Amino acid sequence: MKKIESILIPAGMVGALVYLFHTVIGARMWPEYNPVTTDISTLTANGSPNAEFLRILTTAYGILMILFAIGMIMRAFRVYNGKLKAAMMILLVLQSVSLGGYALFPLDSNAPMNSFQNSMHIVVTAVVVLATAAFAFLAAFGYLNQEGLNKFGKVVLGLAVAIAVFGLFNPIAAAFGLQILGITERLVIFSIMVLLFAISNFETFTITPYNT
Repeated sequence: MKKIESILIPAGMVGALVYLFHTVIGARMWPEYNPVTTDISTLTANGSPNAEFLRILTTAYGILMILFAIGMIMRAFRVYNGKLKAAMMILLVLQSVSLGGYALFPLDSNAPMNSFQNSMHIVVTAVVVLATAAFAFLAAFGYLNQEGLNKFGKVVLGLAVAIAVFGLFNPIAAAFGLQILGITERLVIFSIMVLLFAISNFETFTITPYNT
């Protein structure tokens, strides 16, 4: 079990880097794309110039994160408390929904936002966002309640709060008519990637009584 965990858990770090790479390289490959005003999903939307290549990267991200979640579930059920067990199970569900949902319902730039395709894309996004918030706070309180891991729990809680606060920026910006969706979305998504990378890194390299 421990050996399998040690192989799967580092996938979280790799997956986070792959996702961040897709946002950077996608914007650079599309000169007309504006990362300030345009959301990340547009990079892989139907009709976008580099969608097929970038979907390979997002699929790789999804698979890596599922492997990471499986490894964390194995560790959580071996040594961690109930909150961390629940958090890692939610992580597996949200990553599975993300991988399958976005593959089935990519954003369609050529269709109205209320089309079935785009409506389902929004539904998948809503499910992923809510599940991510639940995962982040459960993981934070799980680490806080686990003996010897309080300090890292505070780090995870800080990132969970950042994700929640940045998540409010989208409706606030929309209410004031600010065309900064690209920035507000990236604040949320990049915070999530930092959280996933941090947990994977901590569980991979930090020596604790729980993974020795």
